[in-house]
Amino acid sequence: MPVQSHRRPELRASVVKLLETLVPAVRDGGEVPLLSIVQSVAGDRLKPEVQKHLEARGNAVFRREGETMTFSNEGPAVRIPLKRFDLRIAPRVTGEARLVEGGATLRFRGAETLSASKFLFSVRLEGIEATDQRILVDMEGDSFDQVFELV
Repeated sequence: MPVQSHRRPELRASVVKLLETLVPAVRDGGEVPLLSIVQSVAGDRLKPEVQKHLEARGNAVFRREGETMTFSNEGPAVRIPLKRFDLRIAPRVTGEARLVEGGATLRFRGAETLSASKFLFSVRLEGIEATDQRILVDMEGDSFDQVFELV
């Protein structure tokens, strides 16, 4: 199934702000608020009470392990009701990160990720590529991949 594409130029400022902390963290190690990462996936449509739960989860911590940059975040599981589905955040979120032209890519490890669910159906987030031009949301199975064009 083809990737669903959406023009969302109004998100560009918040994504550029995310990249100001994400790119240095992926390059050198550091921390990025989990809230900022989730907003890039949720399209910046989070209610204030949901934002408070995500702020309580704290930061994703980026560390170099040999040649690989890893990231992790731990805290209580979070369920975020959105318009079309619920976004769920596992108690432990981990993966690997790398720089790409204009931004960074995050690849999540198995069940230690975010997932979208509706009724009994659930699909895991495999990766996010965020650049100053677009956000690619890579979902398991490729049927629900999304591209948000920022320009």
